[in-house]
Amino acid sequence: MTKSSARKPRSNIFDRWHTRKPLPASGPACKCRSNKFQASTRHGVGKRYTARYVSTFGGAPISKGFDTKGAAEDWLSEQMASVVRGDHVAPDRAAMTFGTLADTWKAGLTSRTASTRRSYESVLDTHVLPRWRDTRLSDIEHSQIVTWIAGLTSEKKLAPSTVRHCHVVTRMILDLAVRDGRMPRNLCDGVQLPRARRATQRFLARDEIARLVSAANHLATERDRAQRAGKRVDSVEIKQDDDGRNVIPAAEPSVDGLMMRTLAMTGIRWGELAGLRVECVDLDKRRLRISASVSEVGGKLEWSDTKNHTARSVAFPKSLVKPLRAQLDGKSPDSLVFPSRSGEPIRNPAWSKRVFKPAVQLAQLAPLTPHDLRDTYASLAIRAGAQVKDVQRQLGHSSAAMTLDVYAGLFEDGLDAVADALDDA
Repeated sequence: MTKSSARKPRSNIFDRWHTRKPLPASGPACKCRSNKFQASTRHGVGKRYTARYVSTFGGAPISKGFDTKGAAEDWLSEQMASVVRGDHVAPDRAAMTFGTLADTWKAGLTSRTASTRRSYESVLDTHVLPRWRDTRLSDIEHSQIVTWIAGLTSEKKLAPSTVRHCHVVTRMILDLAVRDGRMPRNLCDGVQLPRARRATQRFLARDEIARLVSAANHLATERDRAQRAGKRVDSVEIKQDDDGRNVIPAAEPSVDGLMMRTLAMTGIRWGELAGLRVECVDLDKRRLRISASVSEVGGKLEWSDTKNHTARSVAFPKSLVKPLRAQLDGKSPDSLVFPSRSGEPIRNPAWSKRVFKPAVQLAQLAPLTPHDLRDTYASLAIRAGAQVKDVQRQLGHSSAAMTLDVYAGLFEDGLDAVADALDDA
């Protein structure tokens, strides 16, 4: 860098309507007020003042036209201040529209599970893009996001969880804008969100699990009987006891019942159970190696890593060793433990409709979902004295804090035990 170039200003404002030549002592004067210089050939054409600066040494000049010198000075001061702070964004980079950046963001979702990608894309297309698609990043303001989020609740009447999901997706896209140098900061920061109502959790007792499994076994027997007959057959009459509870007929153990027991006794997710292969089951050590998941997305089966992209080892009780051994018998190592009749993974929606919901109705345990069996495992493990860290590892949560947050109510008995221990100390 030469001495002369070091003296060049990094910013300036110049009048495009006038030259640097002073007005002559005689002759026509310029009509512009308070002007002492001669008119240029561009006099009266376009913006009068141009503010120009260079954000980095050797970089290309950045300029913008203004009608008044005051407006030019204000804009230039703001830009130079951002250069000094280190959060400067060139106007041409901030000119990208939100929709264009959203397309780039969607292309980078390949590391997410298929169901997560589908969820994000649904929220983006339904709620986010209709508002922000054609808006330039430079035109987005924090107050606009605040108003939009509030309107999703008050005008659109969206559930708090959906509103929070909209905020999450918008925030991730604007995070990409910040990392790309298109925005100085994420304007989603500090937006007040509606408080999400936690879904009601259902925890089954051991006798209720047994009742659900018995119902599944009985219904499986009925389906097999009808299939062997090749026609519709009359179902076994279900009687009720004095308390109005269904008396479920005894039946041979079924694959459906084993699947329910495995979900309730290990806490694994449905997709992890459906994608479990024979080689991942260690009967001697009583461990399941969970490294993949499969789910139905848009009518197609999609394989992915586990939810937090980390393989884990899951323990199962001795009571599952014998039925699992029978289930694995004759299968190759790469076979699914619980395949459909076609050999593909069992699809949750179809299985829930055909197997799970009828069993829940027969066992009189409604409302109940397959995910409630995962919550049931957490309840049984915590009540049995399991440490939070062990429950976290078994369930595949990203942190123990997440486990505590999801199952905070299950640890209240522990507080009573601590209080009693203080009295005994």
